[in-house]
Amino acid sequence: MVKKKRLEFGSYREASAWFDTSDLDDYYEQLVPVDFSFDLRKMPDLVTLDRKIAKDVRQLARRWNIPTRTLVNRLLKKSIEGLR
Repeated sequence: MVKKKRLEFGSYREASAWFDTSDLDDYYEQLVPVDFSFDLRKMPDLVTLDRKIAKDVRQLARRWNIPTRTLVNRLLKKSIEGLR
């Protein structure tokens, strides 16, 4: 009988490190087929920021205690409204 092992990780980094050094075959008997789907059109647009701008935005977001993406969206929304 195969001993059941439960995979639990405290972070994505910890999980990534485990998958880099472990053999998922040891868990084959516990794997369960799943059906899933997703719509790529609903994925958010990703934009690369200049390093200095990204650093400044992170600092402001931290100071105002809001997520960085919230601040970026607010700033862009204001800027776009001003351009119309």
